[in-house]
This record gives sequence, C-alpha cells and structure tokens, in this order.
Amino acid sequence: MRFNPNGDDSRPRIEDYLAETGHDEEAESYRMSTYAWNPMDTPDKKLRVTKSSLGTFGWCRQQYYLEKFKGLRGETVDHHIRGLNVHDMMEWFWANFTQEQEQAVLNLLVKGREGEARELFFSAVPQPPEPYEFGEDEQIAQWLEWNFRRLGHTMGEEWRPAGVEANIHAYRFVEVDGEAIPIHINGFIDTLFQDGEGYALMELKTGKYKARSKVPAMRKEMAFYKMMLENSKHAEFLPITHWGWEFPGGGINGGEGPTLYYEPTEKMWAAMKSVEKALERLVKAHIDMDFPPDPWMGMKREDETLEDLLERNGMKCSWCDHREHCSFWSLTDEFLDEIMEEDK
Repeated sequence: MRFNPNGDDSRPRIEDYLAETGHDEEAESYRMSTYAWNPMDTPDKKLRVTKSSLGTFGWCRQQYYLEKFKGLRGETVDHHIRGLNVHDMMEWFWANFTQEQEQAVLNLLVKGREGEARELFFSAVPQPPEPYEFGEDEQIAQWLEWNFRRLGHTMGEEWRPAGVEANIHAYRFVEVDGEAIPIHINGFIDTLFQDGEGYALMELKTGKYKARSKVPAMRKEMAFYKMMLENSKHAEFLPITHWGWEFPGGGINGGEGPTLYYEPTEKMWAAMKSVEKALERLVKAHIDMDFPPDPWMGMKREDETLEDLLERNGMKCSWCDHREHCSFWSLTDEFLDEIMEEDK
C-alpha cells in the first residue's frame, strides 16, 4: 500500500526548479540533456546522469541500455513501496513538525519527563488509513527515535535540516580520450544538515545493512552527491565536511541491524576518484555505444564449471525484469532458465 501524507507523488519539474532558484544556466543544461545520448544521433544534446543511472550502469550495462535508450521499466516490488513510504514520511515530518511542537518536546525533556516527550514527538506523524504491509512502521519508529535522541542531545541547535529532498542540478566536463565532454548531473539529496562551519549530506535507506559491502557502496553514493553540489550553484550548502546514512531497517533479510553512520569527508579521496572513473566509463560507453550484458555476480574461476559459479554466486539477472529483451538471455538454454527459477 502506498501512503504519501504529502499528497503528491510527483517530483518538482525543471520549471519549478528554475522558479525557485533562478539558476537558468543549469535549467537550460537539463533541457539540453538526455539519458539516451549518442554523439552521432544527438550531437546537440549532452548526457544526463543521476546517482541511480550511474549505479545501474555499474551493475549491468545492458540493463542500463534497455532502461535509458529503450525506455523499459522494472516492476514495482515490495522494497520499492517500502522505500517510498518511509521517505515520504520523513519529508512530511520535516515540513510539518512545527517549532511549537519542538519546543514542547524540549520543555518536557528539561523537566525530566522523557516518556511524555517521546510520546508527543512520535504522535506528530500521521497514520496510514490501512496498516503498512512491508515493515514501514518499524522503520519510521526507528528513524523517529534517532531524531528524538538527537533533539535531546542538541537541544534544537542545528537539529533541523538545512535542506530536505534538495533538488540539485549541475553540469561539468568529463575527459575521455583527451576530449572534454559536457554532462548534466542532477538528483535529490534526502537531507542536508549544518555541522559547525560546514554541511553534512545524509541518505535514508530502507534495505538491509552489512557494513562490509554497504560502507564502500554508500561512500560512492555520497561522493556523487558531493561532486554534484560542488559543481552546482548551490553555494549555500558548501563546504561539505561530513556525510552519513541511516538504515532504520538494517536488520531485515539477515542484515546487521538498524545503523546510523556518520563520518568526515576530508579523507574520502578514493570514493571521489571512484565516481570520476565511473563517469569516464559511462561517457566512453555512450561514445562507443558499448553496453554488453553483465550477468555474473562474481568472476568465474579457472577450474570452475558454470554450474559451480551459479551455485556459488548466483546471477544478477535474478533481480532483472528485462531478460526477454536482453541479448544474453536470447542465447541461453533450458539449464539457465531452470537455474534462474531456483535462484529467485
């Protein structure tokens, strides 16, 4: 069940962005950009890149091609609905939790009445007309608990975000084979907070959390946002001195539990460089129109059979809705079809 207390599922249009910011150069850059950029067929356009599109390209180039050039869309599944519902509630909270409510909670905390303060804080969010189906209530409760504790710790100083679902547009150049190629970058940053003389990027996730894989992956995501902001005209959010992420449901599907992570950005050169290289690969693939399928979860060992590889790692294709359109799957046999059914 979808429940959006904000009452509108649509993202702000570029016209809304222009009216709000007055950044006409970035708005024009967006209008002249496309995901399906091809220097031969669309030389008057530039490539449009989001964190999501760059992530899809890194996962499987063929999936990227099918979605960005052919316009295919995947099926909306449980975890997508959960993510939308939790994000919508977060956005609603920051837009509607008033200064008066905040002060009332703080007054109770000062008097040592923490239970009453927590109850007042939690009661601020609206309830859906029907119960959530995918664990959203537990994740929203955990997210509220983190922010309740932070309010008590800060006593309201730098507690509210400086930006919520911040709509950012930027353009920059990527060097490929000695040529500077213009691209357009845009995205929505969940929240930005002031932290002393700098700002912090925060990302809210509703999937499972395993530090070994999530820390490097999230650093790359945050590095993309940092690069996007630093190439935009949003000087009001600079410098970016910290970033972090919230996984209120991090224990689902065998994860390590709810996780709130926060760190300075000053030594995150590797993550920033990784995003630079990923952008270069993306632009190069568009120039060459080279988008082969990448079905394997891991590299095949020299003495390993295909059956052993699939048993050990599985296939990325288990999460893909585009197999009937994929060049790899047009060559598969009954064995792979059976493996896919077992791998679901």
